Amino acid sequence: MTAAPVVVSVIVPYYGERAALERCLQSLAHQTVGRESFEVIVVNNRPAQALTLEVSDLLANLAVVDEAQPGSYAARNRGAMLARGRWLAFTDADCVPDDHWLEAGLLHAARHEPLGGHIELVMTNPQSLVEKYDVAFGLNQQSYVEKSGFAATANLIVAKTTFDKVGPFCARLRSAGDWEWCLRAARAGHPVGYCAGAIVRHATRTTWRQVVRKALRVQGGMLTLRMQLHLALAPGACRSLLDAFYPRRYVAKIIAIRNAGDPSWWKLYLAACGVNALAVAETCRLRLGGTPLR
Repeated sequence: MTAAPVVVSVIVPYYGERAALERCLQSLAHQTVGRESFEVIVVNNRPAQALTLEVSDLLANLAVVDEAQPGSYAARNRGAMLARGRWLAFTDADCVPDDHWLEAGLLHAARHEPLGGHIELVMTNPQSLVEKYDVAFGLNQQSYVEKSGFAATANLIVAKTTFDKVGPFCARLRSAGDWEWCLRAARAGHPVGYCAGAIVRHATRTTWRQVVRKALRVQGGMLTLRMQLHLALAPGACRSLLDAFYPRRYVAKIIAIRNAGDPSWWKLYLAACGVNALAVAETCRLRLGGTPLR
């Protein structure tokens, strides 16, 4: 990295998605803020597989560092520790930030931070039931912030001083570390806000395997919060067999889809029942001593 002072440090955990990472970096190279005003720290969470990236004229402040401790939150902590900017901007390797992401985010953060920026889900096949499911029940940052008080780390901007005050992400967690961190931030007097103009894009999941794996991973993170950290129930932590027949959290959305005239609403309902049933089974596996998925 150059010795020039930077305003914001963009931290990107990496776990082997090379093509996605390159798309992410290409988008960062076209940010509307000055290229010398930000740095990008890519944290390789699979150091056994070396990651080499070329520094371009458009992305001069680029660094790759390794983090051996498994988990994206450990990787984010490593990046935050090395950051030189006054602001930290977290995103993921499979996200594509909008060209105005940092400009809009920093403008909003000057008035209120931490902030969760908008996450736009991008479909490749609008007729795919899997992608419809992911759009309906996937990353809804505005809902996360306004209803649950947390922001997904796919798009989270915070002052370095605030991050240091609140403390690092809980590296023991494989999922839900963003919820746990935002809870601590709120208790420290820094509740997260929402910024619609700071946008990153994320491709929808295209297979049921991906959808189920995410649901199981999130369930593992939520249960860990409850069992190991002795926190009050996090959103999604308490599921029962009833959810396999009546997915309460998703019913309102399914009704809205039906009322909008989409004939696939009943398929989405059955899919939600199935995913919830697997999440209940995952809870049983973890309570019997299983290891949470990454």
